[in-house]
Amino acid sequence: EQYAVSPNGELAAYVLRGDLYVMRTNEDDNKAVRLTEGAARDRDVTWLDDNTLLFVSDRAGQNDLYRLSSADAETANLFVTLKHQIQRVTETSEEEFGPVVAPDGKRVAFRQGRGRLLTARISDDGKLRDLEVLLDGWDTPAGISWSPDSRWLAYSLSDLTFNEEVYIHAADNSQPPVNVSMHPKRDSNPVWSPDGSKLGFISYRNN
Repeated sequence: EQYAVSPNGELAAYVLRGDLYVMRTNEDDNKAVRLTEGAARDRDVTWLDDNTLLFVSDRAGQNDLYRLSSADAETANLFVTLKHQIQRVTETSEEEFGPVVAPDGKRVAFRQGRGRLLTARISDDGKLRDLEVLLDGWDTPAGISWSPDSRWLAYSLSDLTFNEEVYIHAADNSQPPVNVSMHPKRDSNPVWSPDGSKLGFISYRNN
């Protein structure tokens, strides 16, 4: 249903029927290790680092961010370890969705409620630090993408005429968002070039 490859490219985590699994990316090894199970729906999985997963779960009755890592002091590798620990990261009255980790691994962007976009640093103890509210509006930001230098976020957002535009926003909220598409047709799904000098996106302007 969803998958994410670890930063070092050695492991892939994926979601199947509301549970998390991890496997090696070696094509000759098709073994998968189940990381979570139960009635809860786990989703929106991503890697915080090579040995730690960040995901969304409703196991506490609402959608929150959780952190999954090895509980074995001898090995941190999620595929190898037989012990896993899950820690709740967010515990607010709102629901959280769609975590996206910055390329440098220091900050995470995520959605809260319907129209709030936040960035924060996750400390080693799994706590959110230096929280920044970038957006708090009526529409849900989509296609959230970090720039390669981890300084900027790109996303799409509808204006008051319900036209979706692409914006660039400073991750530390030091500057207001800039509409970089500026077109009456729908623009969405921004993707940064590897060097961060260009931004590609899908547009209906030629249709």
